[in-house]
Amino acid sequence: MSGRAPHILINVLSVAGGGGHSYAVNLIRELDRDDRGFRFTFLISPGPLEEIDTKRVTLCLVKLPRAGRALSVIARFVYEQLLLPIRARRFDAIYAAADLASPFFSVPTVIALRNLNIYDHSYYDTARLRLLEKFVWLGVRRATRMIFPSHAAARAISQCMDLPEEIVRIVPHGIEPDAFDQISDREDDTPYLFLPAAVERHKNMEVLIDSIPFLSDVEKEFRVVGTTSTDPVYVLELLARAKRLGVEDRFHLLGPVPYEKVARYYRGAIALVFPSKLETFGHPMLEAMLAGTPIIASDIPVFREIGKEAALFFPPDDPIALAARIDELLGDSILRERLVAKGQERASSYSWRKSADALCAVFREILSEPNTSRT
Repeated sequence: MSGRAPHILINVLSVAGGGGHSYAVNLIRELDRDDRGFRFTFLISPGPLEEIDTKRVTLCLVKLPRAGRALSVIARFVYEQLLLPIRARRFDAIYAAADLASPFFSVPTVIALRNLNIYDHSYYDTARLRLLEKFVWLGVRRATRMIFPSHAAARAISQCMDLPEEIVRIVPHGIEPDAFDQISDREDDTPYLFLPAAVERHKNMEVLIDSIPFLSDVEKEFRVVGTTSTDPVYVLELLARAKRLGVEDRFHLLGPVPYEKVARYYRGAIALVFPSKLETFGHPMLEAMLAGTPIIASDIPVFREIGKEAALFFPPDDPIALAARIDELLGDSILRERLVAKGQERASSYSWRKSADALCAVFREILSEPNTSRT
């Protein structure tokens, strides 16, 4: 490879929306700003990613059959598992950014494991997830390195997959401060608690509803921004729960909104309340830190790792404890100021530049070794 920049193929074909889309967008933009001595080609699906204007990074559009969701998934799977390994031979390494990689790659392979629902079936146990887990395992057995966005995620998934420590690396996600620097106004003046999240069972939104009767201030309400299409049954269960407790006017599922508007929701919120039971990172915590919004989060390892002293924590199954935390925050201006200051300090340690630096360090590491794809 002397005399030329190593060429890395990055597969983000499975990225559709949410955190995965945000990750792909920011990684493309950062590597386009500074390629760090590599050449990068991203495999992308038709959609918003192809609208990104790049100079250093190559975006390669892969058009697969789209006649129905099932056919599209099968086509992408066949392409990634059987055809992509042939194409990848002319690259120096491949990075699979969303859990799944072919076991037939002949070049060093890095896989990012970030979706805990594939490995922990506490909330969703479907035939699709079980099958996906088996195929993930096939790719993992041949991987040169596995990367995780947090130490907590590495511990949780490594236990499920029995991964050897020597191939595990931590590459935290970043945050883009510009989106918050440009937002000065609030969504409105009504006091509310905020959660940006897809309405899914592991997000534990029932604890929000159950905490409402225990809040001292009867005017405080929860606003949730995020897709409601993933699990419609859970959405109906939440709405029925709120109605049964007589708090349906204080728990609002607002659906997806543009990212710029999400930033305004942070600005106007009393606090981010993040009640999840299963996460690999916790990007909303960093967004709240940048927005100057205090954080109340469920007491799970990954949130302790990301939030540290910049957040208040509560047992995720205890709505009374959550209500007490909210009342504590509302009644103590010094506490709010301290959390905001600590949050902005914490957020400064995360950036997409640092995330890309850490990822490229993994690429340099594997390219300095003999081809060590495992069997």
